[in-house]
Amino acid sequence: MKANLSLDLIADILSRLPVKHLLCLRCVSKLWRSLIDDPDFIHLHLRHSLDSRTNHTLILKNTDLHTADLASLGPFAKLEHPLMSYNHGVEIQGSCNGLLCIRNIVEDMAIWNPSTRKYQVLPFLNSCKGYVCGFGHDPIADDYKVVKIIQLGGADGKPLESEVKVCSLKRNRWRKIQDIPCVSSFPVANGVFSSGALHWVLTQKLDLSEENTIVALDLATESFREVPQPEYERMINQLNVGVLGGCLCVVANHGDARVDLWVMKEYGVKESWTILFSLVSEDVIGSLRFLKPLAYSRCGNQVLLEHDKINLFWYDLEKKKADDVWVPGMPFSYETEVCLQSLVSLNVKRRQQNGEDNRDFKKMDDFLSEGFKLVL
Repeated sequence: MKANLSLDLIADILSRLPVKHLLCLRCVSKLWRSLIDDPDFIHLHLRHSLDSRTNHTLILKNTDLHTADLASLGPFAKLEHPLMSYNHGVEIQGSCNGLLCIRNIVEDMAIWNPSTRKYQVLPFLNSCKGYVCGFGHDPIADDYKVVKIIQLGGADGKPLESEVKVCSLKRNRWRKIQDIPCVSSFPVANGVFSSGALHWVLTQKLDLSEENTIVALDLATESFREVPQPEYERMINQLNVGVLGGCLCVVANHGDARVDLWVMKEYGVKESWTILFSLVSEDVIGSLRFLKPLAYSRCGNQVLLEHDKINLFWYDLEKKKADDVWVPGMPFSYETEVCLQSLVSLNVKRRQQNGEDNRDFKKMDDFLSEGFKLVL
């Protein structure tokens, strides 16, 4: 008996599967492959993963990269990357929609999908001066962009200046865009992607103790703007930006005594800043020098944080309690990155116009009985 399921229903069911299962199902037939490779299905799978907080992995970076499912946080497995050099190490410059921007010690850069193992090496750009990076998605052009803010001045009383360059997957070349007279105010931090823009904490002052600015680069218009900040209750020793549940957030450090985590619930609206929680030194072991928010738990009542690059803990928003996370095989110190498991492609081909489509779904009934039972 032939199945009579609609294509939309099949796509909806398949969108709930992990990427590793979908990659296996591509081998069932050409039509299965055509469905799973279709940009509309890739977007559907991506949206379901984001909305349901599923299919996320946590990457630990020490000398090597190790990855584990975010829901279980273990076991960690070594992750082989494509930018091998003489010391094999890479830095993760950013994560967006399942793609990572990585850089090795000789300044090679690539955009890489760890789930599909596809990657694209970017044109070489020699950045001999200090710089910060960022990586994100331009939703208007449906393009992924890497940004470098290269520091040019600031010594001997000169004003701080920087040069900004962008490389996108579609253009595959570096180009100069609008400059900003700012530099990173704290130890080098990569840009944080949220709401179509990259964000940094920057300063226009030579004295880095002066008030800092959250600067956003809109990846569609490639223009900078200032993001309004919360009304802090006390003096801030250090300010960092992050992203939590897709929303921009700031970690306001008031010395070793207290850290506040603010979330901007409506992007660009100053009044929407809300304190999600505060931590005092008694809540965690060690200092409160550095906290990085990583992700909500699937049910949304806990937040996973990296603490001083030496441990992880879940913070329970209801019980207001922190619980350390330890998994055998974790390195002593590490940097963290959350990466979505996705099918997002590095091939930036234009979709066919005038109703043309390279798929042939007229034979759908012929392969449903053959392949769909593997899903069930």
